[in-house]
Amino acid sequence: MSSPSALPGTPKRVLLLVYDTFAEFEVSVLITALTGTTHTLTTFGLTGGAVTSTGGLRVVPDMAIAEVDPGEFDALVVPGGEASRLLGRPELQRLVTALDRRGALLAAICGGPAVLGDAGVLDGRSFTAALAPKDRAWPGVAGRGNRLSEMVVVDGNVVTATGSSYLSFAEEVLRCLDERSDVEPLTFFREPSLG
Repeated sequence: MSSPSALPGTPKRVLLLVYDTFAEFEVSVLITALTGTTHTLTTFGLTGGAVTSTGGLRVVPDMAIAEVDPGEFDALVVPGGEASRLLGRPELQRLVTALDRRGALLAAICGGPAVLGDAGVLDGRSFTAALAPKDRAWPGVAGRGNRLSEMVVVDGNVVTATGSSYLSFAEEVLRCLDERSDVEPLTFFREPSLG
């Protein structure tokens, strides 16, 4: 995956979508790991107002979606949660498709792939998601692309994962951002600290 706005090995600007019910635990490892890189993280919401995660964490986004210039960012991360509240939003669909046209990394976990599907970027691609027909966000992925029964799926500039795969998801996103296959695994989060 190569973004036209950044050369391999250069710092990337990453967008993180936050919304009421977003599953902060699915992206907390990624957020922590990004602090040890040259990449920067910017949060945004549908408005600039505070949102509350599934765990009750109150977050004030850095910007509202209306302020986001897709030409200034190299990646978008969409966490799970009650993603159905994000479907059918033209401003979000436009942002996702604009980033996709630029070749930006699109990473979504758990129910987050519904946002990508709602924008049409899963069409013709392989993906995974933690969604079933009973879920309200199901229409975002129903009939889209090639859904695989795998924990993490990478197809070009799109990375998708099931919610319980947040460590592997973080590792894959970091690999794609760094445009390297030899990025170190996040062993700090996998091995117990006994010392």
